Amino acid sequence: KIRVGRVSPSLARYTLIHSTNVRNWDKSFQLPNYAMHSIPDKKVIEKSEQGEEEQKRWVEFNKTHFSRTYPESASRNYNPLLPWAMGCHFVSMNFIRNKFMLLNDGRFRENGGQGYVLKPEYLRNKNTKESDSTEDVVSDYVGGASFDNIHPRQLSIRILSGFCLPKSAEKKSSATINPFVRVTLYHGSPATPLPPPVFKTHVVEGNGLNPVWDGQEAANFSCLNPDVGILLFAVYDHCNITKTDLFIGTSAVPVSCLREGYRCVSLYDSNNTRSGAMKYASLFIKV
Repeated sequence: KIRVGRVSPSLARYTLIHSTNVRNWDKSFQLPNYAMHSIPDKKVIEKSEQGEEEQKRWVEFNKTHFSRTYPESASRNYNPLLPWAMGCHFVSMNFIRNKFMLLNDGRFRENGGQGYVLKPEYLRNKNTKESDSTEDVVSDYVGGASFDNIHPRQLSIRILSGFCLPKSAEKKSSATINPFVRVTLYHGSPATPLPPPVFKTHVVEGNGLNPVWDGQEAANFSCLNPDVGILLFAVYDHCNITKTDLFIGTSAVPVSCLREGYRCVSLYDSNNTRSGAMKYASLFIKV
């Protein structure tokens, strides 16, 4: 029989994260730095809806302690941008392929899929003047737009063309596809509970090899929190007979990674892979 020795208390203080319940922030700030709050997704929304003061204290707590959020149900997911915007370190997700999991894929693709991304400076910097950072910066962020509250990033995206778009896995017939692109901005601001803004191109009939949209219309967005916001590009096949839209491919791009100019956006299937028919699928856009 193998006996497992006890972990040294001094080692445990540095290597183990101890989960504690959230009661009030005054007591939470007195906890040691290795303490972590585990918060279900519904309570994340409730806390963000309690107003500026609650949001500000949670952001400050996450600068020196740990927070983990998780879905209460194993059959659904939640929007990870809200806990990311509040500085949470561990945002647990179910492996259910929906739009929120796609956002999670895009966030960590920023760092080559390593599983770790450095938080924005306003969520980790506590070495500035209190009047400038703790009060003004966080208050400005939760009160309206991005943390500087002066220059939320204006985005103009033109969808020019596509390349090698495959048939949807749901498509049963051998007919050609009728692709269109839907662009959705998830800006991650707790102060705006409204649905995310969406832009949709027109449908190109019968061309999946090299459909051309020619940027006739631009997707114009105002990203309230560019450090956390994500653009979701999704390509669908419109069926004229059933009037349904079949998923083809997608790509989630952090706003902080966008660069001006002509860009090629690689598309991924619902499993976040670029294999088989999706290997060369892409969109050509202008930012």
